[in-house]
Amino acid sequence: MPHATLPAVTAAPPRRPRRRRLLLGLVAALLGLAVAIALVEVFLRVFDPIGLNYDVDYAVYRAHAMHFEWESKPPAAVDLDGRLYRHRPGLDLDVGSFRLRTNQLGFRGPEVATTKPAGTFRIVLLGDSVAFGWGVDEQVTFARRLEAEWNGPRPAQRLEVVNTAHPMYDTNQEEATLREALPLQPDLVLLVYVVNDIEPTRDIVEELMTGKPPHPEEVVAIPDDFWTATAAAIAPLLPATSKLLGLRSDLAARVQRALPPNVPYRPETWGKGPRGWPRSQQSLLRIRDLCGQAKVPFVLFDHTLPRLEPLADFCRANGIDHEELRFSPEDHALGIVNSPLDSHPNEKGHGLLLDRLRAALLRRKLLPQ
Repeated sequence: MPHATLPAVTAAPPRRPRRRRLLLGLVAALLGLAVAIALVEVFLRVFDPIGLNYDVDYAVYRAHAMHFEWESKPPAAVDLDGRLYRHRPGLDLDVGSFRLRTNQLGFRGPEVATTKPAGTFRIVLLGDSVAFGWGVDEQVTFARRLEAEWNGPRPAQRLEVVNTAHPMYDTNQEEATLREALPLQPDLVLLVYVVNDIEPTRDIVEELMTGKPPHPEEVVAIPDDFWTATAAAIAPLLPATSKLLGLRSDLAARVQRALPPNVPYRPETWGKGPRGWPRSQQSLLRIRDLCGQAKVPFVLFDHTLPRLEPLADFCRANGIDHEELRFSPEDHALGIVNSPLDSHPNEKGHGLLLDRLRAALLRRKLLPQ
């Protein structure tokens, strides 16, 4: 009986080791992640949906728009109770996201006649970057819109708003600005008061000029969370993505962690607040007195965020006309700020400020009839 011929057995190809396949898969995943992160970084830089321009704009503004007194005077000659820094006069500067035009007095806006023209109702506006209109062109700020709106129908008395507001000013600097502006013969003085008002800029500048160390109790470390720690780690390589991650951090929760248990955050009792708030109160009293001596009405518009709780009671107790001008959470839901990284009011935000400021002034019958 013939033997059956068995089929030839072909050797199977050697299998790729499992470890190697896993390693290649991991490498592919990491490369994909790296590409995705790089694309996110490029997208953020090119299209800037979160407001990266804020830092760039501020650098341009600081370098080309501001004059610091200590740069042209010896430290002993700098008046620490003065304005300390101001805008250069006669500017027409492209800051980036907005254009800055200053008059010969260094204030934002058109030229102002030293002698008030007949038939003009002149408002002097004090404040910091909110009243100044950071991030928007001049014509959309609430100050300029109030002026344009009033003068549109050709009223018998023309309205003029002199916007003396300056980014990073505290109440002490606003008082010094008012002293310079009173010779312009205002008919009304308005102050948009923000949390910056209790930042003692005088002390910060003195420390800068003299090398004097800050008060130990005012040096407050805010603890990191996952988002800020990660953002700091990747910032040298991925600065835009770092900013994006930083936006995920809950600043209020981090500040609360720096406080003793069951102690709520209050700006007047934390950091520089214990020194800045009393100083701000003294400046407010002097602003009140200056306006009283000049027989000019004075209204304080409270835009403090977070809210400075004792401000309203202080104003009532000292005869200062106080009006709330604070944005609510519902307002913020309307998209009223420049960007996630820049919380200053945008055009829509300035529209809200205008509506509320106008209503308050009309209710008090402080605008020309």
